Amino acid sequence: MSVVADPPALRSRVRARAQTVRREIQALRALAVLGVLVFHLWPATFPGGFVGVDVFFVLSGFLITDHLLRELYTHGRVSLPQFWARRARRLLPAALLVLVVVAVATRLWVPDTRWAQFGSEILASTFYVENWALAAQSVDYMALSNVKSPVQHFWSLGVEEQFYLVWPILLGAAWWFAARRRRTGLTVVLATLSIVTAASLIYSIVLTSLAPTVAYFSTFTRAWEFGAGALLAVVTARGLQIRGRALTAGASWAGLGMIVASMMLFDGQTPFPSFTAALPVVGTILVIAAGMPGAPWGPGAIYGLRPVQFVGDVSYGTYLWHWPIVVLLPFARNAPNGILVSFAILFGSIALGWLSKTLVEDPFRTRSVIARARPRWSFAAVAAATAVIALAVTPLATYAIAAPADAGRAGPCYGAAAMGDVECAPVDEVPLTAAVSSFSADLPLGELLQCELSTNSKAFQKCDFGDADAPGPHVALLGDSHATRMAEPIRDLVAEKDGRFSTFLLSGCAAITTQTTGSAWGFDAEYAETCRSVSQDMIEQIEQDPSIDVVVMTNRSRLYVSDDPDRHPLTADMVAGTIRGFEDAGKRVIVLADPPERYAVPPRGGESAADCLSRVDDPSGCALSRAAAEFADPLRAGGLAAGADVVGLDDLFCSDTECMSRIGGVVVYSDDNHLTRSFALSLVPQLRERLAL
Repeated sequence: MSVVADPPALRSRVRARAQTVRREIQALRALAVLGVLVFHLWPATFPGGFVGVDVFFVLSGFLITDHLLRELYTHGRVSLPQFWARRARRLLPAALLVLVVVAVATRLWVPDTRWAQFGSEILASTFYVENWALAAQSVDYMALSNVKSPVQHFWSLGVEEQFYLVWPILLGAAWWFAARRRRTGLTVVLATLSIVTAASLIYSIVLTSLAPTVAYFSTFTRAWEFGAGALLAVVTARGLQIRGRALTAGASWAGLGMIVASMMLFDGQTPFPSFTAALPVVGTILVIAAGMPGAPWGPGAIYGLRPVQFVGDVSYGTYLWHWPIVVLLPFARNAPNGILVSFAILFGSIALGWLSKTLVEDPFRTRSVIARARPRWSFAAVAAATAVIALAVTPLATYAIAAPADAGRAGPCYGAAAMGDVECAPVDEVPLTAAVSSFSADLPLGELLQCELSTNSKAFQKCDFGDADAPGPHVALLGDSHATRMAEPIRDLVAEKDGRFSTFLLSGCAAITTQTTGSAWGFDAEYAETCRSVSQDMIEQIEQDPSIDVVVMTNRSRLYVSDDPDRHPLTADMVAGTIRGFEDAGKRVIVLADPPERYAVPPRGGESAADCLSRVDDPSGCALSRAAAEFADPLRAGGLAAGADVVGLDDLFCSDTECMSRIGGVVVYSDDNHLTRSFALSLVPQLRERLAL
């Protein structure tokens, strides 16, 4: 296939483009991978070091498009099997080796409470869809208790692989169209890439404003970064480039400055990858376009330093290995990564990157039998290796933990009862009634869990228990997933009174008000509106139901407390407004204050209680100081302001100095904030007295 309108000089120039190593590109790789490493090891130093991934995306777009253009001008077409086979030989052997090592390390060192999560993410990474797995988790409230897995960084590799699948087809189709229409090949390619890049950028800006966590991992919001590099390849192929020693040096310094500035100024609150990503993207383009500046005051001397070139050369393997070490080493050592350990990880990751390139990447890419064989043998080898890894990891991904069989067992030293019996002290050393890991599966009954819908469901599921004509009180429970954990104890108490029990449960939402639209971890606009509207539907249904006598309100209220008014925090006035509405409808309101949680327990905030207790000898190492557990609770304050009955339970979780994760032979939390079923049921005697239904 030929493109007749291309000038001969242009075709010759593209075919002759050098394939030698470009030192400025190696330097960019070094900067990108070091930015990511420093961000992961010392996030306060380079809070925006995550933009190193964006630098890699631009580089990939430039280099792959440059290669494809050479192939199109040389052969008139792109050999998809050859292209994909080369990419597979270049990237997959080292990546699959890392996944094998991570799977083995997970089995050896990680508590079994995390096997299913880590195994599932290893599987997703094996098939290069980790970015979509993380995007799905980001909209799943029940996945918020997941910790960072050792393969979470494979999300960016998934985006790259998806780019490699689509990009040659896109360029080949544009070239074919140019031939059919007798148009200039580069002109059609330029127009095609411009449309795709612009569309992706617009989509990235819009989705980042609506669903930032999904946007961060989406291939479609990142495509414009590859497209920017691709457009640079097309423009330079047409002979347009920065010329002059002073101009190239200035452009290169400016590009470096833009990348470093984004690494230093951006942080987790920066909208990304929206228009803000243009700063590192444009910076990368300037450095590539400037090449190796010849001016003595330019950055060319820095680019050419052997350590810089070395790190750039081993950047892929370094990126692959560093994050599993960061995550798994604390499990192996049973201690957090300190300063010295972090430096060891930094240099150890670079060393492993060199070993990976020398012993794995280069042999498979250039010197193995597979490298000299036809593409189908590369595909067969990849398919076989992928299948073996998937089969080996499946037991981890499907690992299920059985819940304690004695949930609800009574006794003078069982669960919360131990807090009121001096004979049981120390309460956090009463022998466990079941294996510590089993409490991570100690969840509410299925018939109650199904009553709780996620805010993403955009609806709620009212559940009724007891006879409609029961003579006792009709009690409604309103709240989020924390309310679900109290549903069974309250239902049992209502049954004792021969009453009726109804639930109104919405997870991931301040369901006790119709006003707040924000939280400490952030709401996107669509989610916030759904939270507000579904909460309003629940509250109105309770108000309008004359049979409901008592409303019990509880919620993870600390999640919605903030000093930033732009986050629309939950306030006592909001809660009081809901309570007064119920009281005006003739209902008694009980505010059940949210108990303490271990969400921010150092040194690993967000670590589940079972994970923590499995790695320490002294249970007090998993306790939270009582001072740290206390906060200005708008739920409690709103209840007091509206004259509702306010019931607190802190004394059943905490001593005078600390709030415990293990009490009376029972683990208190199934993750880092939700109560286990066993402990919730152990609260029944105290709830019977304090709720006075």
